[in-house]
Amino acid sequence: MVYIALMKNTKLIFLALLVGLGFGCRPGLPSHLLRDAEGGKRLGGTFRLNMLRGSPNGLDPVRISSKLADDIALNIFDRLITFDSTLGVIGELARTWDISPDGRTYTFHLRTDVRFHDDVCFSNAQGRLMKASDVAYSFGRACDPRTNTVSFWAFQNRVVGAVRYFDACKAGTSSLRGWPDGISVLDDSTFSIQLEAPFAPFLLTLANGFGCVVPHEAVEHYGENFNRHPVGTGPFRFDHWEEDRSMILVRNPKYWQRDATGNQLPLLDTVFISFIKDDNVQFLSFQQGDLDECFTIPTEIFPSIINRSLTDGSVRMHEKFSQYQLQATPAWCTWFVDFLCTQKPFRDDRVRRAFALSIDRHRIVRYVLANAPAAPAEGGITPPVLPSYQTKSIVGLGFDPARARAELAAAGYQDGKGLEGLVLTIYPEPRLKQCAEALQEMWQEHLNVDVRIEIVQFAQFLSMAEEGKFLMWGTRWYGDYPDAETFLTLFNGDLLPRDPNAASYPNSSRINDSLATSLIRLGVNEPRVEKRHAYYAEAEARLAHMAPSALLFYEMHYRLLQPYVRGYPLDPMARIVLKHMWFAW
Repeated sequence: MVYIALMKNTKLIFLALLVGLGFGCRPGLPSHLLRDAEGGKRLGGTFRLNMLRGSPNGLDPVRISSKLADDIALNIFDRLITFDSTLGVIGELARTWDISPDGRTYTFHLRTDVRFHDDVCFSNAQGRLMKASDVAYSFGRACDPRTNTVSFWAFQNRVVGAVRYFDACKAGTSSLRGWPDGISVLDDSTFSIQLEAPFAPFLLTLANGFGCVVPHEAVEHYGENFNRHPVGTGPFRFDHWEEDRSMILVRNPKYWQRDATGNQLPLLDTVFISFIKDDNVQFLSFQQGDLDECFTIPTEIFPSIINRSLTDGSVRMHEKFSQYQLQATPAWCTWFVDFLCTQKPFRDDRVRRAFALSIDRHRIVRYVLANAPAAPAEGGITPPVLPSYQTKSIVGLGFDPARARAELAAAGYQDGKGLEGLVLTIYPEPRLKQCAEALQEMWQEHLNVDVRIEIVQFAQFLSMAEEGKFLMWGTRWYGDYPDAETFLTLFNGDLLPRDPNAASYPNSSRINDSLATSLIRLGVNEPRVEKRHAYYAEAEARLAHMAPSALLFYEMHYRLLQPYVRGYPLDPMARIVLKHMWFAW
C-alpha cells in the first residue's frame, strides 16, 4: 500500500498515484490513510475514477461545451444554484433568491463566507472572499466574444443589454471587467439579473457550466492558459493535468460547506482522474482495485454482469459480481446523429428523414448494445425521465425502409445515386463506434448509400462540429438542467449566431425552422407548467418530422462502485459530485 496523505510534493503524489493505478496496490483498498470523523464517517483518501472520452478541451467555464468538462468543473467551481440527487434545486453560492411577480427580475443573496482557492494569481497567494461583482464579472465573460465564449446563448435575447454588450466587446469598446446592463451589483452580497421577457427555465440554466464563478485575478494572470489552470471556490483545487493521461484535484482546506454532522467538506483529500479510452481496460482496472468506480459497462460483457429484464426493466447484478455496488437509473441523455442542415445533401428534410427512417433502433438497443439502453429513441429528443413532462404523445419517425427509399428518391437520390463520399464522424467512445458500424450497415442495406466512418479525438470533435466542419456526426446530449428546454436548445433558431460563419453552439445542426422556434419561444415565456409543456411537445413533434438529428436511443446509467464507497448517489444527469463522498474502511 502506498500512503500519500502526508506527501506535499505534487510530483511525488502523482508518481504514487500512478503506482496505485497499476502496481503494488492491494486490490480493493483506498490509497490513503483515513482519519475518523463525525457521524461514523472517515476523512481522507484518494478517489480514483476514469473518464472514457479523454481529456476535456479546457476548463474555462464560459468555454465548457461537454459533460466531461462540466463534471470536472463541478468539483473545482461553485455555482449560484445546483441540484440535489433528485434534481431538485438547491442553493450553492446563493443563500436565497427572489423572482419578481412579472418573472423578469431575479435577485440573489449570496453567501459571505466563500473564498477563492489559494493561488499565485492573488497578491499574497491567498484566495480572497468572493463578492457579487465576481458573479457579475463571470456572467459578463459569458457574453464577451473575446473570451471565445460558447455560453452567450444563455444570455442572448434574454438578459437586458446582453446583445449590446456582446457587440461592444466585439468592437473592443467595452471593459474587460464589464457585464451587460441587465446585471446589477447591489452590494457585495447581492446582485440582480433583469430579463427582456419572462423565461421560465432561466434559474435552472444558471446551474450550467457558465454559472461557475471565477476571479478576475486568475483570468488576467493566466491569460489563455486559464483554460488549463482553473481557479474557483469549489471543494477541490486544480493541481496537475497531463494531457490525455490524468488529472489531479486536491482538497480545498478552506471550503465553506459542512455536512449534516458538522464535518468540513470535502471529505476526500485527493481526486485522481485517468483518461483511459477503452471501456474494457477501464473495467479490468476496476476489477483489479485500481479504480473506485466504473461508469458504463462494456457492451460485450454487459449480459454477464447485469441481468436487465426485457419485461419490467428491473436491473440486478449477477452473483459473480455481487461484491460491488450497482447503481442504475434512466438517464437525462439521448444519443443521436446530427446533420448539418445548411449544406447539401442534408439541407433537404427528405434526405434527413430517409437516413432516420432507415435506422432499426430496436436492433441497435437489443443486439448491438445488449439491451443496456433505457429504450430506443422513437419519440422526440427529450428522454422520458421527468414525471412532469409526458413524452408519450411525441411520435418520431420510427423504422420504415420503404418510406426511407421513397423520401430519398423524392429528393433526387434514387437508389442512393449522388450520395457518394459521405462521412459519419464520431469520437473514440466504444458504444458510439458500435452504433456507427451498425448505421453504416443499415444505410447501405436500406438506402444503397456507402458511408465512411471517421474518428476524431474528443478534444477537437466538439469545436469542429460547432464550426460546421462535419456533414453528419454521432454524439449524445446530456440535459444541463431538469427542463425539456435544455434539449430543445439544440434546435432553437434563436440561438444561431448572427454570423453564419461563426461557431454555432448549442444548435450545431444549424436547423432554423420558424414555427418550431416560435413554439419554443412561447414555451419558455409561459409560466404555467402544463401549457409550457404543451408548447414544448408540439415543437418536438414538428422537429422529429424534420429530423435535424436521427435519434438512436435513450440512455440508461450504470455505475459500479467498490464496496467501501459512500456518499456518491447516481442521478439522471450522472453528475460527478464528490464533496460528500467518503470511504467506509
